[in-house]
Amino acid sequence: MNSLTACSRSWTDVNINFRNRTVSNCCKSVYHDMPQNYSHDFFDNSAQVQERRQDTLNGIQHQDCQVCWDDINKGNKSYIHWWNKWKDFSNQKPDVPQVNSIEFELDSTCDLSCLYCFADISSKIAQEEGKKVKDNITQHDIDVSKKYLKGVIEKSTDLVQITFSGGEPTASKLFYELIEYIGKLDNKNIKVDVVTNCNSKPFLLQKFIDVVDNFKGEMGITISNESYGYDSELIRYGLDWERFEQNFHTYASHENVSHINLGLSVSNIALPSLHEYITWVYKTKSNYNKRFHFCGGMIDSPEELNVSILPVEYKSYVDQAIAVVHHYDKEDKSFLEFLHELRDRIGKNYQEDYKQTICEYLEKKQKVKKTDKLMKLVNFKDQP
Repeated sequence: MNSLTACSRSWTDVNINFRNRTVSNCCKSVYHDMPQNYSHDFFDNSAQVQERRQDTLNGIQHQDCQVCWDDINKGNKSYIHWWNKWKDFSNQKPDVPQVNSIEFELDSTCDLSCLYCFADISSKIAQEEGKKVKDNITQHDIDVSKKYLKGVIEKSTDLVQITFSGGEPTASKLFYELIEYIGKLDNKNIKVDVVTNCNSKPFLLQKFIDVVDNFKGEMGITISNESYGYDSELIRYGLDWERFEQNFHTYASHENVSHINLGLSVSNIALPSLHEYITWVYKTKSNYNKRFHFCGGMIDSPEELNVSILPVEYKSYVDQAIAVVHHYDKEDKSFLEFLHELRDRIGKNYQEDYKQTICEYLEKKQKVKKTDKLMKLVNFKDQP
């Protein structure tokens, strides 16, 4: 049975947000609150996800997946196009999960205050804005998660990917507790991926490298960035580009790091230097015998930083990025497909006063960050 609404991620993915005590099955779907008392089957076989699986098998657009339906209704490619791995759902049952991907969103501890991020995800932004963000995690949540991990690993005959994100996971105490526990499990079925901003200062970097040194399973690093040099320091506010480069080389050269993912979160202010960053990555990649993989995303919120509000002339920035990929690795079809989708999205929600919209947003950010530098990001030209 083929389905236009069913997605493999409803069966294969578990996303546990300790920070908010919520769970979803696909990072783009609706997150549901954890009960006060629950068992491990809540993570991958709750009543909510069983209902979603059944509805989508029946061709119904379930409300949990509204992000995808909204994109489709706008004529855009949605995450279901990128991430659904199954064509035939004939043998899928709503109460039989097939988990191979578990993501832990740990806490909001982070040293950056990225311009498109929010206080409940970054402790730095919360500090700037004078907001108190409560950490809702309980010991029960941690204990059940460990038992759940152990059960999934022991039952699985395939590789299970465990991803840590934040905040900045390498700065989270919980990360080190969980990675130590995972290290004691049967590592042959485990692949760990750590999402980092690559900005760790020497002490914290060494603490994380000690983990990488001693981990016996497969470990990959996802490095979050999408712009180059000074632009990157402003967009990912607090980043030190020189330290970013040094840390990047440290990860890429480590023999226990199996691969490097490049996680892009492209906003309209990142477009001018996007091709420079991609070029830098390809040149850096040539120094290492290691798998590198670009995985792209687009900033939808805040709307002021969405590429869709730009005029179509700004597609030329993406054309530059596409040309770079064709020069270095024209066989990377998935990345090229993402870039073409990025290009198509420009102008879909064109706003005539887009420059003023962006400037007003950046001016607000400048006030809380106590700087006057962010306006340098509005370096668009009428004919890029």
